[in-house]
Amino acid sequence: RIIQQTVEKIQQVEGKTTIQTVIVKEEDLVVDAIAKNKLAVFTISKEVLDTEGKTIEVSAGRGFAVSTDGVVVADGLLVASPDTYYLKNSSGKFKAEHLSVTEDRIQVSFLKIGAPLDEKNKVVFTVPVFGDLDKMKIGQKIIVLGSTISSFIFEGNGNMDVNVTKSNAGGLILNLDGEVLGIALSGDNTSFASIKNITDALKP
Repeated sequence: RIIQQTVEKIQQVEGKTTIQTVIVKEEDLVVDAIAKNKLAVFTISKEVLDTEGKTIEVSAGRGFAVSTDGVVVADGLLVASPDTYYLKNSSGKFKAEHLSVTEDRIQVSFLKIGAPLDEKNKVVFTVPVFGDLDKMKIGQKIIVLGSTISSFIFEGNGNMDVNVTKSNAGGLILNLDGEVLGIALSGDNTSFASIKNITDALKP
């Protein structure tokens, strides 16, 4: 399915100009958007006590880097209290410091990437390009990059109703340019926090 065309002018040696139409398919845009953000995404786990009083590690959703100094945003319900957390991506597994959780209706948490569990590992991550939800047009496609990948059509509601399973909580909400529009949340009140909500909460 063709959704976009770009036109490029190519100057030939003879001085003549030809016009080449480059066709971009939707599936290519989705693949590129995911690839751009692969290193920004972390899976989150935390230590809890089981029924026998033993310490075990359980999933706390996902998150993604929002600053170059290693701050990661996460679902505020799953990462609510200052427990022992770990962050993992393709570069390794790392301890995480719980920084804060917002107390308003839209709950997000912030973790800071810490020391690696394996001394040989060095954290490698990228910070997504922040998009502008106000510039989205009705009918444009939005990608949810969680433990699974899904998509839906933007209907013009700034408080998007995203179908979020617990495993997808903390997933990136992207446009087809690979820009992050927000984070998927597992709460009953809202399933979405915009990147503006996130950056505002980061401000001192």
